[in-house]
Amino acid sequence: MFKEFHYHVRGRGHVREGAPVQDRVRFISRGGVQVMCLADGAGSAAHSAIGAQALVDEGCAVLADRFSEFAETTDGVALKMELLELLQTKLRNVATKHAVGVRDLAATFLCVAIADGKFIGMHVGDGVIGYVKSGELRLISRPDNNEFANQTTFVTSSRAVESARLFRGSLENVEGFILMSDGTADSLYDTRTGQLAPACAKLIDAVSHAPASVSKNSKYRKRLKRFMDLKVRTATSDDCSIGVLGRR
Repeated sequence: MFKEFHYHVRGRGHVREGAPVQDRVRFISRGGVQVMCLADGAGSAAHSAIGAQALVDEGCAVLADRFSEFAETTDGVALKMELLELLQTKLRNVATKHAVGVRDLAATFLCVAIADGKFIGMHVGDGVIGYVKSGELRLISRPDNNEFANQTTFVTSSRAVESARLFRGSLENVEGFILMSDGTADSLYDTRTGQLAPACAKLIDAVSHAPASVSKNSKYRKRLKRFMDLKVRTATSDDCSIGVLGRR
């Protein structure tokens, strides 16, 4: 099993503009499956915070309930399309409930689910997913920014299927995973080299070695939140979110 840390914080730019935090990140552990999902709401979408919340809720529920089925599926393309359709259906239902357009809920989506010595993940849009395997920090999925740094693909985009990346593998020698929004990536990912900052491995290690049982206000979590607030958040005007899984 893996320990976890997840956190999102309102960006300095959103504070100045009076805008709400549009990042969301959620973790669940159910039936032997652990799932971390992260979504970054589009700044141009009127209700993207609602969309981001819907995506992390649906992603966690679906991957926890159907992990074994998804892990055994041999057709990766069909699996990617099914997962994306489930997320889009959730957004359509939420849009109907709130009487808004689906594109008003636009957000990116990143996830990692682990169980039975295997992992499954999917990535739509910007943000970064990485892991530590055999002591080496490695990139799993880089940002999709089309041709420009400030443009990306959302779950609601027409090219979401083309953009979406599905990855599956063994947990052998995997020490942990890290997921981050583009705001966090401004500090922890080098777009020029495509490399994760060494701090990512340190964060995974910190989560791995956290006390066995910690509360939401434990010293351990406060220390990690302080790092996000004082180091990561100050390097960007965007919202910042992160999800970390570290092997016990």
